[in-house]
Amino acid sequence: MVSIRHLICILFVTAGWGAMVLAQALEVGAARRDITPPEGSSHYRGESSGAHDPLFARALVLRQGEETGALVICDLISIARDLSVKARSRIAEDTGIPYTNVSITGTHTHTGPRYHPRSPSDVPDEEYYAHLIEEIVGAAVDAYRNLQPAQLQSGKTKQEGLSFNRRYLMKDGKVRFNPGFQNPDIVRPMGPIDPEVGLLVFQSASSNDPLATLTVFAMHLDTVGGNEYSADYPMYLSESLRSQFGTDFISLFGTGTCGNINHFDVSGPRPQSGHDGITRKIGETLAATVRSALPNLPKVNQPSFRVLSRTIFVPMQDFTPEELAWAHDDSTPVRYRERDFLQYRRKLKIRSLANLREYEAIPPSFAGDHWTLPLEVHAFRLSNDTAVVTLPGEIFVELGLTIKEKSPFQNTLVIELANTNIAYVPNREAFAQGDYEVINSRVQPGGGEMLVETALQLLDQLK
Repeated sequence: MVSIRHLICILFVTAGWGAMVLAQALEVGAARRDITPPEGSSHYRGESSGAHDPLFARALVLRQGEETGALVICDLISIARDLSVKARSRIAEDTGIPYTNVSITGTHTHTGPRYHPRSPSDVPDEEYYAHLIEEIVGAAVDAYRNLQPAQLQSGKTKQEGLSFNRRYLMKDGKVRFNPGFQNPDIVRPMGPIDPEVGLLVFQSASSNDPLATLTVFAMHLDTVGGNEYSADYPMYLSESLRSQFGTDFISLFGTGTCGNINHFDVSGPRPQSGHDGITRKIGETLAATVRSALPNLPKVNQPSFRVLSRTIFVPMQDFTPEELAWAHDDSTPVRYRERDFLQYRRKLKIRSLANLREYEAIPPSFAGDHWTLPLEVHAFRLSNDTAVVTLPGEIFVELGLTIKEKSPFQNTLVIELANTNIAYVPNREAFAQGDYEVINSRVQPGGGEMLVETALQLLDQLK
């Protein structure tokens, strides 16, 4: 049992440590590096036909006292575990930032390179892959070298009318994703959206010039189409803010939990893809919303920076030897009563699960009855009111909303697609409903809730 005297000592020591942290300035550094592949390289949709706009790795490094951490956000559809491990190891070696204090995420742009290997030996373009790692590390090192005392503003606003839940209840009682424009069989959306825009603004303490922003919004980056490289709508957000704050300004965009959220409005036909049709409109609308919120964002007078991470073991979906043989046999497409597209995705999922077992997963003898995936959750505390969470996978919006609702931090920004590629992470209710995202998921029902529980535990510990 802890005595009153011991408890008082603990409180004094804790208060003293907190006072030392608060007395030290928050330092911030930001940088970006071009990661655009050459024309003709591998593209998510085939071979690239060039670049509409460049792709970047953008890094944000924060330091207060002895605590240092980094968030690197890349214009990529996903972050393979191999890429994350190699880049984070190099960042730790070159800067001294602890490996566990670095999180690397992708924006999920569907007009980026298909670099992500299904296994360490499966890299479509080894030369580009090596260049990609070099530039991700370079962005973090540049940001570390740019560290300077900074003032933080933190808050949130709302963006209505851009995002839609893409899973719908149909008249036959089934749930279907993206059922088409004005489909007469649509009853209603099967879930919410998250209209919140989370914002962090960093200004130079000496000049008050804006250094960087972090904007987090939950909507898929699949508005462009075609085979040109493009960063999708965050590019227009970045360019709009840079036109106001200067070319040295860094705009980071973190993709919120949008595994079941995209930009398709099924209520009526209108332009739904292409830079001139919808992408520019989304990016510039979001930029206008951010700019209008900036003057009213509260200043953080007592920043308190700390990073925590935790790796948990999430059960993977299973498959039988017969299913694996079927997945590798294109001559026998019919096994389940589902659309041909879903049969195709199910085959790809089973092959992916087999590769995960070979290269990443942990066998049942280690942790329970299933193969498991080691998945890392990060939590960054910036002040008593502000925190950032990064999660692996394409997280369903309901899971992200739960973290925000139960977080002890008033302003909690939740970013998906961090440090490893595990495809969709639905909530339990969605697993029972089925369709595309469920068929394409790698984790067992409840895996998403495990990530939520871990994030909340880290946030409570930081608070």
